[in-house]
Amino acid sequence: MNPFASYENVVMLLAPVDIASTATTTPYVDLRNAIRAAFLVSLGVLTTASASDTSVITVACATAEGGAEATVAFRYRKSGVTTANTWDAIATADTTGLSIGSTDDGKMVWIEIDPAELAASEYRFARVVLTDTDDMTALLVSVHAFLEARYKQTTHISATASASA
Repeated sequence: MNPFASYENVVMLLAPVDIASTATTTPYVDLRNAIRAAFLVSLGVLTTASASDTSVITVACATAEGGAEATVAFRYRKSGVTTANTWDAIATADTTGLSIGSTDDGKMVWIEIDPAELAASEYRFARVVLTDTDDMTALLVSVHAFLEARYKQTTHISATASASA
């Protein structure tokens, strides 16, 4: 199995929406029963007042739903533009996140996090935070979580934070 493509439990965290000039957080996913976890951020139209304007993607984790959060480093890959079946090399974003701008119009960002590594810091919940600058005039985005269960079952254990307490 390709570790950057296939998981079993898919959760839509943010339906396609324009979040221009708005900081947006997805709901948490519960990593308690996951051995692998990833987020797919799909970027639609991105327009900016200046080519230097950017937005930032971070991953925030918490030990309890609604508790104090900390941003964590993550691995990611960016896709080619729409209809291109290409991906950049795997890269690492530190806790300050990944900047996206007008050159990322029509791309996807695959974000990998390691539930075991996060559990070592007692983090059980994770979510994506999209921080947009005031200069973005359009930022169409959607976010999905992909989780591979620690214990396979005929039906998925809920990964939605509030349903899995």
